[in-house]
Amino acid sequence: MGTSMGFLYVMDARNLFVKDNWPVQLQYGIESRVLVEDVLGDTNLEIFVVDIGGNVLCLDHTGKKIWHRNLLHSLNDNQEVNEASEVLGSSPMVLGDVNGDGVIDIVILLKIKILEKGTSYFLFALSANTGKSLDDEAFPISIWMKNADDVKDSGEKDFVHVKLPPPLLVDLHEDQDHVAEYLKRNGSSWSKLHLKSSHVSDTKILHGGTAGGLHIVQPIDTMLIIVEGGSGCTQTIEIGEKINSMVQVDDIYGNDKLDLVVSTISGNVVTLESHAPFHPLNVWNYGELRSRTNSASHGYSASQGIFVHKVSRQFRDVFGVYVPITFEIFDNRPNIQNEPDKRSYKVEVKTSTSKLVLLKLFESPGVYTERLYIPFGPGYYELSVILKTTHGLTYEDAFHIGYNVNYMSGFSILLWLPLTIAAIFVILLGNKKSRSWEDGEYESSDKKGILGSYCDLPE
Repeated sequence: MGTSMGFLYVMDARNLFVKDNWPVQLQYGIESRVLVEDVLGDTNLEIFVVDIGGNVLCLDHTGKKIWHRNLLHSLNDNQEVNEASEVLGSSPMVLGDVNGDGVIDIVILLKIKILEKGTSYFLFALSANTGKSLDDEAFPISIWMKNADDVKDSGEKDFVHVKLPPPLLVDLHEDQDHVAEYLKRNGSSWSKLHLKSSHVSDTKILHGGTAGGLHIVQPIDTMLIIVEGGSGCTQTIEIGEKINSMVQVDDIYGNDKLDLVVSTISGNVVTLESHAPFHPLNVWNYGELRSRTNSASHGYSASQGIFVHKVSRQFRDVFGVYVPITFEIFDNRPNIQNEPDKRSYKVEVKTSTSKLVLLKLFESPGVYTERLYIPFGPGYYELSVILKTTHGLTYEDAFHIGYNVNYMSGFSILLWLPLTIAAIFVILLGNKKSRSWEDGEYESSDKKGILGSYCDLPE
């Protein structure tokens, strides 16, 4: 946890004491979310923190500094920025493989006041393991605003640091055949994806561009800035109203395509369609976090994760006692094969009211199929599949089903089916004539009785 005095604390959650080598003090106050993720491949978590002055630090789990980057000072070589520049606002950091090289990156937006020039926004993309910019030619991206509302025009020193909307990391490429292989890279580096030449012609280029990696969707004032991470190409969309919240992405219309959801300050909601195919690891629909708890990394860029396969996540009315569910666990920590005690994956399945229906421990990644029993009766359920790692990180996926909603149709079958079968046998066997055993009509040449024994019949 960070404080406004610039102290970063790491505390024991059970006994509430500060761990050794902590707290660590930054130059300015810490007002953004602190992130943790394994980016070095040593199966330990690294800690990422930024203060309101533009200082980004990466620390290991013991508090030792791995790298430090002062984003404002790194812009001094830029002619647009001078020593009198100050940071007026910043967004929370977001993690994801921006350029598609298999290494997690950090994306953050800064609002900087430049003396005698006005206000400019700078979108940074840093490699999470080194702190260096991804591409010196593409990042940081400078975005000038015509009518920026500056609070420091009068020269006052007291101001409130503005919290900017976090950037959204999403893969908007129409061709995403690489995702299955990307999840099985086992933590190794990944060559940047380029669309196949057969897919690109002189008259048509597939949706999303031709470079690999993710797209950065950043709202600034009334505009939506979309950047292709692999190439740095930028597209601007004017929404017309100020956007103060993070853009969300999901399959809104049920056509198996991703849609951007933009909410404005006046309460309007705008959806933007795309041709990118839906994948549960490529959505962001829980506000500033990707799941309900602590996931701040793009889905398949994270070191670990879980998602439900298409065969189970399609909405259906399950008729029966058990609900089959197929999900996949992946782990891309490079050194995980040498850490058997950390190859433990706790999977929970809960309803929307946090009622537990499955708890199981798995020892290896892979595809699994489990049968769930829901003891809470028929109804419509949102089932959340939650993966909890040995570090306490949580990854989540959710889907909806109907559970024995139309169970009365089964009782009607039990009522009319036996009656129908019985009626068929009565009709078929009722017209068959049977032999009469009345006296005088029985004739037998061998003089055998009814039971087959010989008897003397009267003449």
